[in-house]
Amino acid sequence: MNEFECPVCSSTSNPIAKYQLKHTVYQCNECKLELCHDAVFNTNFNSSLNEKEREKALKQLRKENFQQIAKSINRLLPNAKGLEVGCGYGWFLETCKEYGIQCDGIEPEPRFNNKYLKGGFHVRNGFYPDIINETEQYDFVIFNDVLEHIPGIEETMKSNHRIISNEGLLVINIPIQEGLFYFFSKVAYQLGYHHLLNRMWQFSFHSPHLYYFRKKNIKDIGIKHGFTLIESFQLKTIRFSDISYRIKQDQKQNFIKYSISFIGAMLLFPFTRIFPDTYCFIFQKNN
Repeated sequence: MNEFECPVCSSTSNPIAKYQLKHTVYQCNECKLELCHDAVFNTNFNSSLNEKEREKALKQLRKENFQQIAKSINRLLPNAKGLEVGCGYGWFLETCKEYGIQCDGIEPEPRFNNKYLKGGFHVRNGFYPDIINETEQYDFVIFNDVLEHIPGIEETMKSNHRIISNEGLLVINIPIQEGLFYFFSKVAYQLGYHHLLNRMWQFSFHSPHLYYFRKKNIKDIGIKHGFTLIESFQLKTIRFSDISYRIKQDQKQNFIKYSISFIGAMLLFPFTRIFPDTYCFIFQKNN
C-alpha cells in the first residue's frame, strides 16, 4: 500500500496485511484500525444480498436500536433537525417521526423512493457529502451502520464538522472489532475457515465494509475532527428469532456454510449482551 496515512492516528508506517480474504484487509500498526482499499461500492447495486431476508432479519432489531438512539437525541438536543446518511429502508426516519424529531435523509439507492414518498420523508438520492449544499447545516448528522462503508473518511469527518451546527451532535452507530461475532470470525479465519470473516466485511454485497473500527478508533477520529464524545452505549447485535434470516442474506452460500454460521450464531447469542458487536457513539461539535 503506497503513501499510506492512517485516517485515525495519521501514522505513515506501512500497515500489515492482516487478512487475505476476497479483498486484502490491512491493519494500522499504531491504532489497529482495520481497513480495505480494494473493495468498492457497486453503483449498479448488484450483489449476493437477499433483500427480502435482510429486511426480515433487521427491521425489528434496527427499530429497537433506533428507539434508544432517538431517546438520547431528544434528551441531549430537544427540537433538533437532523440528517441521516444512508437511510435505506427508512426505519430511522420512521422512528424520528414517532419521537417528534425532524430528520431528512440521503440515500444512493433510488429503489426506496416510493417508501419515502408514502412516509412523507425528505430524502435525496446521491452520496454524502457531495449532495449537500455549501450553506446547509443540521443540528445532528447520524450514520446508522454506514460510516464504515464510506471511502475518504477524513473528508467525510471534515464535512460533518462543517454541516453540523455549533454544539450539534454527530451520532455514529457502528459495528466494532471488540464484538463477539467479529472475534470468533477471526478465530475461524486462523483455523482456515474464511467465510465468516468475508461475511463480516460484506465483501459479497454491493456495499462492502472499508473499515472495521475499535471503540477507541471512533473516539479518536471524532476528537481529531473537532468533536467531543459525550455518550456511548451498546446496541443489540441480533435477535434470537432473526438468526436464520440474518444468515440467509447471502444468497451464494451453500448449505454447509449456512449450517456452520447458524450453529455458531446460536451458541454465541447468549453472550452478545456482554460483548456486543454494535455500539452507538454520540459526539458534540466543539465551538
